[in-house]
Amino acid sequence: MPESTALIRCAYADEQSPFERHFHNAYELLYIKSGTVEISIQGNNFTAGPETLVFIGKLEEHSVRIVSGEYRRYYALFSPEQLERLVSEPRLRSAFINRPKNYSPFFRMDSFSSEAERLFLSILKEYRDPQPFSADYIAALLNQLLILCYRSHSGQFPLPDKNVSPEIFAIQRYIEQHFPEEIRISDLAAAHFISPCYLSHSFREWFGYSPKQYIMLNRISYAKELLIGTSLPISEVAAKSGFSDTNNFIRSFKKETGVTPVRYRRER
Repeated sequence: MPESTALIRCAYADEQSPFERHFHNAYELLYIKSGTVEISIQGNNFTAGPETLVFIGKLEEHSVRIVSGEYRRYYALFSPEQLERLVSEPRLRSAFINRPKNYSPFFRMDSFSSEAERLFLSILKEYRDPQPFSADYIAALLNQLLILCYRSHSGQFPLPDKNVSPEIFAIQRYIEQHFPEEIRISDLAAAHFISPCYLSHSFREWFGYSPKQYIMLNRISYAKELLIGTSLPISEVAAKSGFSDTNNFIRSFKKETGVTPVRYRRER
């Protein structure tokens, strides 16, 4: 049978080679079954051991270096739309999305390790061999896993200090779907009947970026995907990613990544 469309991918892996810096235009949930690794996320280095859940954001470049032991893990990738359909509770989604200063995306599951692995195994089985109501079943399993994590690490989930208007989430979804288009922050605020100041402050508090930064990071992330996965000229990559001017694209790309688009394509 075909793989479930509830996820982009779910797998178990035990390759022992290091993983060079890379990214996914998707959220990733990683469960380390065994081994100790050093994971670099957006230039910040962390060491993680067995029985650890790792939440990797959609826009975060990361690499993995094995420190000791046999590195075995499960992982699942979700598009923003898939994650929202599977996990409706913002508090549980926050570990994927919200990135305040000094946030650590590593959650030890010591007391729930056998249950966490059982749930990941069940998600993997349903992904590989989907049955009726497969997406609903995967959602139930994933929410169980996240609830276990929340119960043992509620203080580590990065929640804002106050309630956030649902319009902020609607704007985030709009940006992710329309970033190649011209987007004005004032227009977004007016369309959702909130002030630009409230939008900018609440957006940064929840997602760790200003709306303008989030638009730019989505454009750069998509440009990386095109640079690696296609042979399109730089001018076309710029246009498809939402940049009307190629020189502006090159400057913005180098500012975010430290290298030009041409060098990024060559090195990858």
